[in-house]
Amino acid sequence: MTGVRTDLLSANDAPTAGALLTASHGDYPAFRALFPDSRMRSRVLGPFQTAAARDAIRHGSAVGAFLDDQLAGVALWQPPGRFPLSPPRKARMAPALAQAAIAARGAFPRFARSGATLERTFPNQPVWYLQALGVHPSRQRQGVGAALLAAGLAVVDADNLACHLHTSDPANVEYYRRWGFELTQPAFPAGAGGPTYYGMTRPAAQRSM
Repeated sequence: MTGVRTDLLSANDAPTAGALLTASHGDYPAFRALFPDSRMRSRVLGPFQTAAARDAIRHGSAVGAFLDDQLAGVALWQPPGRFPLSPPRKARMAPALAQAAIAARGAFPRFARSGATLERTFPNQPVWYLQALGVHPSRQRQGVGAALLAAGLAVVDADNLACHLHTSDPANVEYYRRWGFELTQPAFPAGAGGPTYYGMTRPAAQRSM
């Protein structure tokens, strides 16, 4: 992680963070299944990821990782009680979702059902939620993701709470296991005909007496 600096993002950083998350998730299995055309996928993810970053900056925590003072990765975290999003927060995202729906044409309803399924499968107990983590394709395997996780999980551990995440990439399951996450929701479809997701939970840190 040498040379990687992490810092909280501000509202002005939301467009840049959204663009990075769009690039980093260009081949993400769930989005590839929902939007097979890469150009459509980019047009859908752009406004959606920017709105998600803006919401996390305002209501949760959005952490940026920097290499050579350039944004190389982003992690969006939601504190306990902040996910699923409240109706007012969803309403604030409505213009961006409308843009995504226009870009997606008939594929957007499946995308919406997928998101609703992830909300329904969310744990009932208070947990932090790793909503999204992305590293720019040109900055992968340089310790950026590790720096983002270390920074975020330090906050989670200070709260002495568990942390939950969803991923649709089977390769991520083993990666997150190395950070203490356990597979608590084996492969499940996110909505009828939706992409496959995995739910993982990291137990609360055990404090020494």
